[in-house]
Amino acid sequence: MSTTNRYWRALAFLLLLPLPQSQAEGAMFSLFKTVTIEVFPAVSGRITYQGKPAEGVKLRRLYILADVMDEEARDYATTDADGRFSFPELTMQSDYPSKPFAYTRVFQAIAVEEAPDPQYVMANIWQAWSRGTKHIAYYVEMLGELNCELTDPEEMLAVYDAEYPEGSVNYAIDSICRWPKRAAIEAQKAKDLEQFEMMKPPEHYGDPVLFIIPGQ
Repeated sequence: MSTTNRYWRALAFLLLLPLPQSQAEGAMFSLFKTVTIEVFPAVSGRITYQGKPAEGVKLRRLYILADVMDEEARDYATTDADGRFSFPELTMQSDYPSKPFAYTRVFQAIAVEEAPDPQYVMANIWQAWSRGTKHIAYYVEMLGELNCELTDPEEMLAVYDAEYPEGSVNYAIDSICRWPKRAAIEAQKAKDLEQFEMMKPPEHYGDPVLFIIPGQ
């Protein structure tokens, strides 16, 4: 038998040998790359009560990565004398998005924990689902300018993603906060979808999210 044939037979034999458990586990886990998931954009806002700054309102922010976390993670903030509050951006490391058939979804919420009037406890400042590993540009815009009156009723605002002009992707945000410009833009998008079955380009609506979406 030639040297070349002996070499290839030996190599084939080695490839058929099972890996030690530690090496097998390492090979398996190396398939799933750990990535950064942008869980919650930075938050900045102001809360009023009957039109006046609401000082000392305690807010609870929470999130949960679906199919990964068993319990929600929480942090807290309290409004200052002018009713203003903020939360830092949140990210986390996970190999979940790298796994086959993974669908990365994060439930996001900010609610009133303590208020000057108990009836407003649990009022939703923000409640939405985020998709993918990156911040949704609309969420970055909206969470950066929360204006909330405690006595306002909770409403659902549907935001249509401009990257899908046929209106197939939209985000539902439940909140007592108001975004007059965003609401007007979304109302026009909905009207165009009903009339033309297609949205116009974002610049047609003067959409501020143009300054947030990379590449725009």
